[in-house]
Amino acid sequence: MTLNLLWPSIFIALAAALTYLCARVARSKVSFLKWGTAGLTGLAATAFGLLGLVALMGIDRLQARRAPVPNLKVVATPEQIDRGKAIASAFCDGCHSSTGTLTGGRNMGEHLPMPLGRFITANLTPAGQLSQWSDGEIFRAIRNGIDADGRWLVIMSLPMQAG
Repeated sequence: MTLNLLWPSIFIALAAALTYLCARVARSKVSFLKWGTAGLTGLAATAFGLLGLVALMGIDRLQARRAPVPNLKVVATPEQIDRGKAIASAFCDGCHSSTGTLTGGRNMGEHLPMPLGRFITANLTPAGQLSQWSDGEIFRAIRNGIDADGRWLVIMSLPMQAG
């Protein structure tokens, strides 16, 4: 990811430097220098700024996640409920249970190797936002790390290591 940001950073830095140079040259008293050089540096600054923007948009597209929402309905038989509880306690409780079973509210950002901010886990009980999601949307969130609105669930996508 760091190398991906190198070229957009260079383009944006060049655009900023050329914009500064354009502003300095525009104050010149020599007409040719004022209009010719200011025009060229302004054009170059615009070009490098657009290159940086396009590069950042490309990085965003590379990081985008897409997966269709499967059309499925889970039948709530006693066997399925017991299996779901076993899976949730094995895989979901570690992050989504701090005060109760799957109630969320835990800050996963404090466990990351770099200080990136707060990542508060969601409430996965029927009182939480999942009550409005279809079974297919829940499946896609678990399998692909994409929420019901198509946004990337960053932490759900990271490979978690056993502590």
